[in-house]
This record gives sequence, C-alpha cells and structure tokens, in this order.
Amino acid sequence: ASAEKPSAPPKAPEAPKATEQAAAPPAPEGKGTIKGVVKFTGKPVEMKVPAARKDAPVCQDKDVVYNAVVVNDGKLKDTLVRIAVGGVQGSWKAPDAHAVVDQRDCMYEPRIQGVVSGQQVDIKNSDRTLHNVHTYKGSETLFNQAQPRGADPLTKSWSDGIIKLTCDIHPWMRGFVVVTDHPFFALSGGDGSFAIEKVPAGKYKLEAWHPRYGLKTADVTVADDKPAQVTFTYAGTEAEPAENKDELKGLW
Repeated sequence: ASAEKPSAPPKAPEAPKATEQAAAPPAPEGKGTIKGVVKFTGKPVEMKVPAARKDAPVCQDKDVVYNAVVVNDGKLKDTLVRIAVGGVQGSWKAPDAHAVVDQRDCMYEPRIQGVVSGQQVDIKNSDRTLHNVHTYKGSETLFNQAQPRGADPLTKSWSDGIIKLTCDIHPWMRGFVVVTDHPFFALSGGDGSFAIEKVPAGKYKLEAWHPRYGLKTADVTVADDKPAQVTFTYAGTEAEPAENKDELKGLW
C-alpha cells in the first residue's frame, strides 16, 4: 500500500491590517473640568472699515469698527483654548452636526470657532451680494470659490490646522476655524471665561490662541473631583490703530 501523504501544516492566523493596528480605541468619557479666564493688558487694536469700501448699501453704509480684538474690563473675548493636538489618548468621532460659518453684513460669523477633525462645516452667504470664499492653511490656498447671493452652502471638512477664511472682494473679512483631533476646546466669552468639560484625568498641555495675539501655553493637571483653574494673559499695544488698507492683511 502506498504511504499516506503528510497533511499540510495549519495556516497561521492573518495579521490585522495596518489600519486596524493603528486605530486608537474610543476614549472613555472623562469627569474632569478645566476652567479659566483670558486677561488682557494694554490698549487693544481697533480698525475702522470705511463705508466707501464696504459695498454699500448691501453691507453697512457707514464706517464700522472691525472688532478684531474685543476686551471687556480687562478680559479678552474670542480666544480658542484647547488641549494640544495629540495630547489626549483615544479617538473621537466627528460630530454629526455641521458647524456653520455665515457671511452676514460682509463679515464672517462667527469670526472664530473650533471643530473636531473631519467635522463638516457649512459656509453660507446670507448677504445680497457676491462673496468669494478664499481659505488658507498657513500660506497655502486650500480653495477659492465664488459664492453668489442665494447659492447653496459650501460644505467642507479638514483634518487639522487653523483654517483662515477671507474674501478677495471685501478684504476686511476674516474668519477662523480651528481644527482639533478631540473635542476638548472652548472659546472665551465676553467676560474672558472658558470651560472645557468631560476631560479625562491626567496632565496636559493647554493652548490659548487668538488671531491677533497668537499662541500661549500652560501645563494643567486635571482631576475628577476638582476643576483645574488656568489664567492666560495677553499684552496689547499702544500703537495707533491700523487703517483698513493693505496692511490689514498683515494683522493676521
């Protein structure tokens, strides 16, 4: 009788795909809170937009103060405060709800906001005039698209970075979308205060960013049972306000 052929060795289990290996597990919801205030010393920059350059009467038909820096009782509004990118373990799904940037009265509203990586952003034109949405990441143009009155929103998303929105037709228009890989960020209010909630306990690098005055950082330790307190202070300038000419671009 012929000898039996040896059976083939069992196959080794397949290794997980690279995407599976790299994927971070969903992060558990934290119980910590970071609270604080953004202070301001000195004289804030104030810029007036002359009516003749505001496409009147669609935009305002008089000189308008462009509030690039809003200070109330020594407290700075519209500073984006966040845990540094990559500073929190875990992964977060982008919210289903879209963020919205509107062009209203020839201004971007809100002027600054934070979103999570991959979150959809609807850019609208509520004005009765043509705008063009010109976006930058650093010095790189991401897209430059005309948006007539009544046009559908432009829906975009980004993975990271500070996205600057401008309009070449109305050069005083500025908007900023700060993209972060987690949801732990907040915008300082009119009283300079901010609060970041549901933060996992741990040690973090906290960042504060203002479009005019830039970045500041602080180390913070978060516990479940007691809010962490942080104060940022920006120093203003006593220089004369800049006119709304070409140098306006240099302020950002």
